[in-house]
Amino acid sequence: MNPTAPRDLLATVGDTPLVPLRRLLPGVPAALYAKLESFNPGGSAKDRSAHAIVADALASGRIGPGATLVESSSGNFGVALARLALLHGMHCVCVIDPRTNRTTLAMLHALGAEVVAVDTPDPATGDWLAARLHRVRALVAERPGAVWLDQYSNAAAVRAHADGTMSEIDAALAGRVDWLFVATSTTGTLAGCLEHVRRAG
Repeated sequence: MNPTAPRDLLATVGDTPLVPLRRLLPGVPAALYAKLESFNPGGSAKDRSAHAIVADALASGRIGPGATLVESSSGNFGVALARLALLHGMHCVCVIDPRTNRTTLAMLHALGAEVVAVDTPDPATGDWLAARLHRVRALVAERPGAVWLDQYSNAAAVRAHADGTMSEIDAALAGRVDWLFVATSTTGTLAGCLEHVRRAG
């Protein structure tokens, strides 16, 4: 057995490569790097968030085997959560909207998630996210023991990127980071990176 091989699928979350993009800025006296979060098992940074959120909820006793996890997602977090639910013997209910692509839907179904779709945006705001969150709250109220881990305001998601993503970048570049560009949706990745920057000075 290879002693450096991951012990299980969860051990493959994080420690993603940081690679130089030398051809992108020819002749410019700067180094640009990309953090390849696609190397996570679900192909995105949301694997870090979901893993941290579920681990935190398991440790606190908020959830356990047999739990029903209800979450709103437009894609990557839902896939990551469905995988974790499968690994931990839980049921995942993912609330989506019409913008969710077919590949994501196929992955959710393959991982055993129950998919609930909202078909109209929130009437007050016209927002799809608000409509999804309204449905999540209704599902949790309807189903005894169902839990919403709330990826949008869960502090464990921020810690995942402070202690993981940005810590890894900082270590790989020995602190020589002048600019950081972060794709932002729920802002957990950005908030976590900023938290590490604050701590590290």
